[in-house]
Amino acid sequence: MTQRLPILLSFHALAGNSATLISGQLTYTTISDFSFRDYSRRKTLRTLVRLYRTKPYADQYIVLIFDKAEVRAKTDAYGSFYMATPVMLKQSVLRKVVLASGAEVKMVEDLYPLEVQEVAKDVIVVSDIDDTLMHSFIYRKLRKFRTLMFTAVEKRKAVLHMQEVLYGFTRSGAASIYLSNSEQNLYPLIYRFLMYNNFPPGPLFLKKMRRLWDVLWNVKFPLRNVHKQQTLKDVIVLFPDKKFVLMGDNTQQDLIIYLEAAEQFPQNITDIIIRKVIDKKEDRVLLKKYEQMLKANNINLYYSDSFPTSP
Repeated sequence: MTQRLPILLSFHALAGNSATLISGQLTYTTISDFSFRDYSRRKTLRTLVRLYRTKPYADQYIVLIFDKAEVRAKTDAYGSFYMATPVMLKQSVLRKVVLASGAEVKMVEDLYPLEVQEVAKDVIVVSDIDDTLMHSFIYRKLRKFRTLMFTAVEKRKAVLHMQEVLYGFTRSGAASIYLSNSEQNLYPLIYRFLMYNNFPPGPLFLKKMRRLWDVLWNVKFPLRNVHKQQTLKDVIVLFPDKKFVLMGDNTQQDLIIYLEAAEQFPQNITDIIIRKVIDKKEDRVLLKKYEQMLKANNINLYYSDSFPTSP
């Protein structure tokens, strides 16, 4: 009997000064087309349902073979792997992923860069996706579900003024990193959305996979901010000599996550840009609480529609 092999659904590697941050997702699926190009409403729905029903390659050892080194990793219970390894992989390319059995994982063409990404710029923009760069309607459950499951990538709407803010920074020489609380199941859709709308290239970090049931019933997980908090911290630590601009919105927890990061890394963060989508009383409390800290460290906070266009 032929051994059933997982695929590499997502992959990004980011080389820093003394380490390399690597993330990815292994899962079993029979999906052959991940392009999300010219999908009908029906095909969009079917593909997303199948992505939510994939079986993760969980709790298994793997070897990532680059042209300059090998990195050993282990997937978690969700089939994800995420690590900061001291192995220096600048100017390196992922050649294959090998299972403990010696079998090779199938890598999906044009779904992620195999090159280890580097940041030569002095400024890095870390941006959220949902309702920051892409209209997702997180705050309206029914419309959120309808938009996610039935709207083709070409019809998904970018948040144009936030897109222009990001363009402004990159035109001035900043690099881009995308950090979202969307789950790995949505990686192909989000990656294609960014490509289709000509967003600046950059690694895309998503949280762990979810089940279809969790999405249908809008199940909230405890400690759901940990992914963003930890990944943001890891990225800042990876580039201690860089300055950071943090972009998000107020439909979830971007504001408090970014304010806490600014408190922890005041010398690294220069700007926090929050798109105000809904009115939240707790936001005003947070802004008041952190006002003096931001002022003391010359950190600019833009909330609502008052945004800069360059660093």
